Amino acid sequence: MVDIDDIAIANPRARNERAHKLIVKSIEQVGLKRPITVRRTPDATTGQPFALVCGQGRMEACRLLGHREIAAFIVEVDESTAHIMSIVENVARRTPRAAETLEHVRLLRERGYSDSQVAEKLGCSPSWVNNVTTLLQKGEKRLLAAAEAGHIPLHLAVGIARASDVETQQLLQEAYEKGDLRGKQVFRIRQILEHRNRSGKKTNNGFVKSGHRKPMTREELAKLYKRDVEAHQRIQMKSEYVQQSLLVARQVFKELYADEEFVALLRSQKLTSIPRPLADLVPPKGARR
Repeated sequence: MVDIDDIAIANPRARNERAHKLIVKSIEQVGLKRPITVRRTPDATTGQPFALVCGQGRMEACRLLGHREIAAFIVEVDESTAHIMSIVENVARRTPRAAETLEHVRLLRERGYSDSQVAEKLGCSPSWVNNVTTLLQKGEKRLLAAAEAGHIPLHLAVGIARASDVETQQLLQEAYEKGDLRGKQVFRIRQILEHRNRSGKKTNNGFVKSGHRKPMTREELAKLYKRDVEAHQRIQMKSEYVQQSLLVARQVFKELYADEEFVALLRSQKLTSIPRPLADLVPPKGARR
């Protein structure tokens, strides 16, 4: 443990305010996960016996939280080597991969920690831990990966894991109508579900095949087909409406830009910067009426 006031920042750098707030919040909730690195500077003109090598953000966060001491690795290196170490850490810094965080959840749950205890250790919410645990227990690693990649909301992934095939289609339709899913997301999720149906759920012990599911009845198939048709019809109607609206807007702007008084008004208000699709509608000077 080293007194924070005894550490000089040799090469201070500007911090991203949002990222630094996350560091402060994490240390406040969970504590310092990784010590900073300092080197001894007995002959320093600042009078401080240590110089910071790595961990400016962590040290400043601890200072903001009122800590007087901080855990530190003390390395015996010269100033040049310390500078290189600092650069290397900044270049190599990365956000932990989703797979690593999920593995932490799995290990902590196997050790008997509750959702709230795991959440406290990882600096996340108990509901997130509970959802992740549910997907892991059901062998839904594909859905979990899709949720971590942003292809599907986590709560929807959990709902799909608990639902039958027919219920899954209903969940996707409702999510799309609420705006929770976009067109590309729906397409991506359908790919995941098709692969999941063919290959089964991946678990730590192998695959849980999906061939034991109860076959769909003719009525269920008909209902599913009807829902899909209706969904496609809604998508087509929306696309046609958007296309017509864009054509009308394009024609309106084209006529406005052909009006010298309107163009002069824009210039007088210094509104000379417009999106390129609209700029392309402005006729040449000689072509204006």
